[in-house]
Amino acid sequence: MLFCDEVTSALDADTAVAVMNLLTELPDRRGLSLVLVSHDLRLVADRTDSLVVISEGHVVESGPTARLFTAPTHPVTAAPATGMPLGG
Repeated sequence: MLFCDEVTSALDADTAVAVMNLLTELPDRRGLSLVLVSHDLRLVADRTDSLVVISEGHVVESGPTARLFTAPTHPVTAAPATGMPLGG
């Protein structure tokens, strides 16, 4: 299992995408599970099967990534879809 905590936070947008592309290849190539910790849900959205959204230390929503982006039930999850900054 590979845990990546804010692995792209200090990178420019193009480099962040390139790093994420490399990281998301690892599970298939190495038989790993990949856990991404990020404030940028949009960056991880198309690279994950499921999400756990935490705000102020509490899980506020979890489930399949596609459902959380198409039908979020919590304002923190809905914020990226509206372009608002992620709270929490």
